[in-house]
Amino acid sequence: MVNTKLIVGILRSFSNSSSYQSFSKWPVHCTSQAMIKKGCLLLFVLLLGGLWPAMAETQVHVNINIGPPAPVVVEAPPHMLFLNDPGVYVAVGIPYDVFFFSGHYYYLHGNNWFWGPGYRGPWTYVEYRSLPPGLRKYQVARLREYREREYKSYKVQGEKFNGKHFYATAAEEDRDDDDHGHGHGNGRGRGNH
Repeated sequence: MVNTKLIVGILRSFSNSSSYQSFSKWPVHCTSQAMIKKGCLLLFVLLLGGLWPAMAETQVHVNINIGPPAPVVVEAPPHMLFLNDPGVYVAVGIPYDVFFFSGHYYYLHGNNWFWGPGYRGPWTYVEYRSLPPGLRKYQVARLREYREREYKSYKVQGEKFNGKHFYATAAEEDRDDDDHGHGHGNGRGRGNH
């Protein structure tokens, strides 16, 4: 690290008349204002060069182990309703924030998002920037409002509900052997009932 007191002392010595006179025996072009300006410029470059690596090394890396979320425990596969505004499906009738988009289930636990192959996981942490656009576009409170609005409509209309919907599926390795996928749409959560 460059000692700033030393630099200030050198600069003062150039401006001090007695120090300036000690250079009077040098050729004229060495004692001119141009020489002082060049010296100051050189000193500035050296100072900047000494500080540059220190600035480049001041990076912060944070690595937090989120860990797996609490499991989604429900008696039966949840019904998934399509939300037009964010363009994702949402699980209704369960106390979890589970969404479906493009073959993946997304689960909000606390302030962290996870994705998995089925509504019961297994869950893998996903960064916010990697979420589908519909989940990034809206705050969670707004997504819950949309879910409740669509769920009310679904409960009122019952079998006559004409919105997109399906029953969620568990991950392939998580399915019960006696289930055989019957009654769960087309098996990957993409079909409509």
